[in-house]
Amino acid sequence: MPDAARSRSACARRTEGVTLDHAAGLYDWLAPLMTLGLEGRLHRRLIAGLRLDRPMAVLDIGCGTGSLTLDLHGAMPAGDGSRVLGIDAAEAMIAVAGRKVRGRAGLEFRAALAEELPCAPESFDRAASAFFFHHVHYRLKRRILEELWRVLRPGGRAAIIDVDTPYNAFGALCANAGRWLFRQDEIRENIDGLLRRALDESPFRGAWRIASRHSGYISLFELQKGPAPYGEDPRERPASRDATGGSG
Repeated sequence: MPDAARSRSACARRTEGVTLDHAAGLYDWLAPLMTLGLEGRLHRRLIAGLRLDRPMAVLDIGCGTGSLTLDLHGAMPAGDGSRVLGIDAAEAMIAVAGRKVRGRAGLEFRAALAEELPCAPESFDRAASAFFFHHVHYRLKRRILEELWRVLRPGGRAAIIDVDTPYNAFGALCANAGRWLFRQDEIRENIDGLLRRALDESPFRGAWRIASRHSGYISLFELQKGPAPYGEDPRERPASRDATGGSG
C-alpha cells in the first residue's frame, strides 16, 4: 500500500484528520473485514433510526467510497427534494464513490472537509457518519459536530456509528488492536470516551443517546437538533445488544 503521507490529495492536505487516499483501491474489500462482516447490518440499524420515510436532503460525513451513502439513497422514497450528498477529504475515495453513481438521481459525492462543510445553514433533514470520527482528533470532533448542527434543519436527526468505549474483553481486544495496527491516537480517544465527551460539549448536549452497541466496542449514536428527545441524560437510556452482547 502506498505511503499515506505522500499520497494525500490536495483536499486531504487541508485537514489535520487522518485520510485514506492511499487505501481507496482496497477499501471496499477491507471495510467488511474491519467490521467483522457486520457492515451491512450496521448500516441498516443506522438507517432505521434516521426514519427516511419521505424525500429528504441527507448528508453522509466522511463517506469514503460511498457504501453507506448508497444505502441511504436506496432507503429513501424517490421524489422532489430527495438528495443524498457524500463528502470526504480523500479525493481518491471520492473518485471511487463517484463511479458508483451510475445515473442515480439525487446522489452526489464531493471532496470536502467535514470541519468546513460546503453547505448552507439548515440545508439537510438528516445526516450520517460511519467509522469516520475515529480518524479525527478531539478538537476536530467538536468542530465537526458544530458544523453538523449548523447544516441540520430544526428537528433534523443524525446518526453516528463508530469505535467507542469497549464493554467486554472481546471489544477491548478489537478496539486496541485497531489502535496498535493503525497507530492512531484518534482511535484511543474514542476508546477513552472522548467522542461522548465531544457530544456533551457540542450543541447536541442533552439531545443524543447511544441507541445500540455492537461487537463489544462499536456504538450507534443518535442525535437530534431541537428539544432533547431522549431525556435529561441520554446515556442513561439502555443500549440494545443481541443475546451474546455482540451486534445489536
